[in-house]
Amino acid sequence: MANKFFDGLGGVITLLIRGKNQERIINLALSRGIYIWDIKWVGENLHLRIRSSAFQALQSIADENGFVLEIQSKKGLPFFKSKMRRRMGFLGGAAIFVLAVYLMSLFVWFIDVSGNKAVDSQKIMQSAMRNGLYRGAAKWHFRSNEVEKAMLRELPRLTYVQCDVQGVKVHIQVVEKVWPDEEISGPCHIIAVRDGVVEDVLVLEGQAKVKVGQVVGRGDILISGLVYPPVPEAIDENSPPPVYEPTLVRARGTVKARTWYEGYGECARKTEYKVFTGKHLQELYFKTPWKDICLKKAQRHKNLLYALEKKQIMINTPWGIGGFYINQWREQEHKVHRYSEAQAMQIAREKGINNLRQKIRADIKISDSHMEVLSSPSDSMVRIKMNIESIEDISRVQPINEALNSN
Repeated sequence: MANKFFDGLGGVITLLIRGKNQERIINLALSRGIYIWDIKWVGENLHLRIRSSAFQALQSIADENGFVLEIQSKKGLPFFKSKMRRRMGFLGGAAIFVLAVYLMSLFVWFIDVSGNKAVDSQKIMQSAMRNGLYRGAAKWHFRSNEVEKAMLRELPRLTYVQCDVQGVKVHIQVVEKVWPDEEISGPCHIIAVRDGVVEDVLVLEGQAKVKVGQVVGRGDILISGLVYPPVPEAIDENSPPPVYEPTLVRARGTVKARTWYEGYGECARKTEYKVFTGKHLQELYFKTPWKDICLKKAQRHKNLLYALEKKQIMINTPWGIGGFYINQWREQEHKVHRYSEAQAMQIAREKGINNLRQKIRADIKISDSHMEVLSSPSDSMVRIKMNIESIEDISRVQPINEALNSN
């Protein structure tokens, strides 16, 4: 192992020796202290290896005795260094390119925004820019979690922000609040947007109308904008009866409730479809303004299925439209695929999950889920219903009709 290492450092030359009595050159080389190894016959010629430092001495012996040395290969550090010197420009360019790519990868060059509807994408980008995330920003100058928190503080219409750094691209995913409507500045209630069982009530302003564990329906008032003063515990009989006038306020707060969603999915146990066999027939027609002339007719089998594709080259002439067109009849084969019970159930389940995803928001926390099979084993279609239970904010702002309440 050590010899191979030092041979590699000094360089190794593989030679092919031509001439008569080639064994003589080996004896002459050994007598002069030239180290030779890997000696073998290749046809009528002698194959051997020497160190690069001994090549000039062996060349002298060969010239004096009429032998021809043919270099087969050169290996080792000296030859590698000489190659590198000749390719220094290429290696330098490659090193500069790798360094440039590495330096470019340390910066953000692309930013996109998704999940927003009410909030303008430009507004989100400007908020990210103010907090250090912009095109050309160095990755070490910002932290994703800090940018996310700052954007949530600056954009009250957002309830969730995620800055996903993928190489030189940053994907900003946001979830918008469905409440409060910032355009509503007058008195308002907070009502339920869907049915559920109340899990948490947070009142910032207004009067709570529900409590934890209560069942509420869509449209029920959760936090009222009509605030009545508290009733005193003791009332003086001699004093006039108090007047309890409600105060109109803009109700603020959140009400989280346990809600339920359903998604439907189905899959036929047997599906029929058509595939192309690769065979086709062609018909060639010459079209004149007066009639179509068939130049080549296709003999289609009446028991086979075909799909027609038309290609045409038409020109306008003084007498009408003329040209050529080709009818290509591609042969089709009718196929029937039968799904196993497990396969059909899996496909129906995936469709049910996709159906659910279209109904629920990204910020909804799922607490439980289960699948209900609606079909029987004898049915031709597997039908399932996906049910999920979630905890979500069901509150929404609704203006108070002052005229109606005054009556």
